[in-house]
Amino acid sequence: MECRRTIGHIVLPVFYNVDPSEVRHQAGEFGKAFQSLLSRVSVKEDASLKWRHALGEASGLAGLVVLNSR
Repeated sequence: MECRRTIGHIVLPVFYNVDPSEVRHQAGEFGKAFQSLLSRVSVKEDASLKWRHALGEASGLAGLVVLNSR
């Protein structure tokens, strides 16, 4: 997302078996998994906030949503 802001790279988010609103708000099963990841990798608070912000920003972009796919 930083490259998108600074040098204009194109970002195409793909939400595979997750609703973009769960990613935006770090809620539901995605939120639980994300919190678990943060506790396992012991990320600093500022990095965690950057990740949360980037996820929120990416989930607001037009992208591809794939739900219940085989």
